Amino acid sequence: MIAAGVAARDGGRSMGLALARRWSRRLPVVAPLLILVAALALRMADPPGVARLRDFAFDTFQRLQPRSYDPQWNVRIVDIDEASLAAYGQWPWPRDRIARLVDKLTEQGAAVIAFDVLFAEPDASSWRRRVRELIAYVDPETVQRIANAVQDNDQLLADAFAHSTVVTAYAFDVAVRESRPPALRHGYAISGEDPQRFIGRYASVVTTLPLLEAGAKGNGGITPDYDITVIRRVPLLLRLQDQPHVYPALAMEAVRTALGASTYIVRGATSGGDLPWLARVIAPFEEGVQSVRVGDKVVPTDRNANLLLYDSGHQPQRFISAKDVLEDRVPRDKVEGSIIFIGTSAAGLKDIRNTPVDTAIPGVEIHAQAVEQIFTDVYLWRPFFAGFLEGGFLLAVGLLFVFLMPRLSAGWEAVLAVAGVAAGLAMPWVLFAGERMLVDPIYPPATLALMYAASSASSFMLTERERAQIRGAFGLYLSPDVVEELARSPERLQLGGEERALTVMFTDVRGFTTIAEQFDPQGLTRFMNRFLTPMTNIILAERGTIDKYMGDAIMAFWNAPLDVSDHAARACRAALAMQARLKALNVDWREQAHAEGRNHIPVTIGIGLNTGRASVGNFGSDQRFTYSVLGDDVNLAARLEGQCKAYGVAVIVGEDTQVQAPGFAYVELDLIKVKGKTEPERIFALVGDAGLHGSAGFAALLAAHAAFLAEYRAGRFAEARRLASAAKAQAELVGWSGTYYDRMRKRLKAIIADPPAVWDGVYEAKEK
Repeated sequence: MIAAGVAARDGGRSMGLALARRWSRRLPVVAPLLILVAALALRMADPPGVARLRDFAFDTFQRLQPRSYDPQWNVRIVDIDEASLAAYGQWPWPRDRIARLVDKLTEQGAAVIAFDVLFAEPDASSWRRRVRELIAYVDPETVQRIANAVQDNDQLLADAFAHSTVVTAYAFDVAVRESRPPALRHGYAISGEDPQRFIGRYASVVTTLPLLEAGAKGNGGITPDYDITVIRRVPLLLRLQDQPHVYPALAMEAVRTALGASTYIVRGATSGGDLPWLARVIAPFEEGVQSVRVGDKVVPTDRNANLLLYDSGHQPQRFISAKDVLEDRVPRDKVEGSIIFIGTSAAGLKDIRNTPVDTAIPGVEIHAQAVEQIFTDVYLWRPFFAGFLEGGFLLAVGLLFVFLMPRLSAGWEAVLAVAGVAAGLAMPWVLFAGERMLVDPIYPPATLALMYAASSASSFMLTERERAQIRGAFGLYLSPDVVEELARSPERLQLGGEERALTVMFTDVRGFTTIAEQFDPQGLTRFMNRFLTPMTNIILAERGTIDKYMGDAIMAFWNAPLDVSDHAARACRAALAMQARLKALNVDWREQAHAEGRNHIPVTIGIGLNTGRASVGNFGSDQRFTYSVLGDDVNLAARLEGQCKAYGVAVIVGEDTQVQAPGFAYVELDLIKVKGKTEPERIFALVGDAGLHGSAGFAALLAAHAAFLAEYRAGRFAEARRLASAAKAQAELVGWSGTYYDRMRKRLKAIIADPPAVWDGVYEAKEK
């Protein structure tokens, strides 16, 4: 029973591990797919945070391409600016002065005068109001006679309104209080479905005095949305709680008054028509206000009757100082036929707003910009299908990412990601620049970038796990000599070691990650086995010890645990044999790749050899240890392998190895300070065996190379560069086809361009 329970437990654990491995292999598909599904769900919900990101992107578009402004447009702002306040006193001004301002604008031919100012209370500075305060000291009849005889500023302003074309203002509020509805100067009609429920509703309103409203030709709202940091939308229609009417904004009423129109026609969602079935399909997505028509102007809006502000930024040409108007210093052609807004840019009057293009402009300028958009028919629009366009693009490209990325190499995966993200950024800009259409350039590209990151991270994790599995599997094995000796002497399985003269080898496959991307885990395992087995056999045949396999790298050494008298020569023979065996393997791999219909990437390795004293023994912990070597000369062997790529050669050996194995063909490469070393090391390329070493062609190569090296170390770099070409030609004659001389010519060119202050013939390595 116990055995059965243990077996069941182990079987369940094995099934769980197998299931985990199966799902981990699918992670590069599952992870980006989950991100895509979550992103689409979030986009459908469209929370405020997502909408804000979209608005910030649209703001950027407007800053890159703001609406153009033409000073000839007949929309002006009479500004109660700092100069006006300095000349005529603080605000509010007496209304007889405002009446004089209206009269002067009327005399100069203003088409409409719209006030971005509330006149909610009687003028406190009016003489008639002040006389009535005498009732505590004078009999009422006398007070009434005096009041009738003196000027009433509110009546003066009302008379000025009556003799001009003025639009007064009112302001809606969310606070509940008793209020009088604004006076209406317009009619109202609906085309299509009634969209009133989508129009912003307010609890109360602050209106202009009835006396002043009566003389005005229009009456519009100036309600700002104080909850929004940046003004991106201008409400064109507003509603008052429990009132059946809709009320126009100040800009809209100024347009209606200028056009002489009497009615607003509000178009709601399409109903009926020539294609009723189509209307029924799109009706749920087109709910709300579609446009507002006044006169011959049709103004497209969002569903809440807001005009999307296409910001031109602050334009000083729009502004006329009220001081200049009062003092008759304004040319008539700047006012005649214009729609005039009266407002303020004075910071103390707190009517400064943020817009997509500017961080601080007078609020009255937003009304002026809205009127400019209407009269020039320049609008931003975000159609009802924009969300479907964004979601469809994300879904299509996202699925392409999900199913293609795990099958592509890292390079092509990056190309696909860049292309998808670039398309997601470029298409919205093209639509904005060409059609003024607003399509989100942030959410789809950001989601695609996140999917790419998830896919890449998953692939990287799998690659690292596969390499770790290779290391773990091969790291269990030592050379047969070590195994045999440890079998005879198990007491040696303890920490500690001894110092011996060793020759150490490091090898590494160039571009292993690119090669690994061609294979699934099983294919990669077969590939590595096929590579490591012959390399290992060569090392073991020369009585070397495999220290460890580090993924695609091999670390080996000679002269431990058993004595090998000619260890330096055996290491050199092994290095040459490994390079020769690799050429044959590449022929087989090329044929296999062509048979499988994939590209063949030639496999090359770099080999570093160094001879010196090192500590050798069992290193690790009490729980686990391995037979290995440590020491400065071991580190140098690793550094020499790293320099194979820098010098364009296959095998680099240290000077001690070259001295102890004299029967091989060596070419001295350089005097170099490798990373981590303070003293320079003389390094050599292992080119061939004793047969090449004794040939006449190799002797000629050594002579040409010696001439080049002498000039190089003497600091005569131009001559050395010339001699490098001659040495290269000699090297090709003996079959040494590395890129060493090309790289040295490139290095010399850089040194000639930027010569060192002091040159001692020692090159300091830039890489390990």
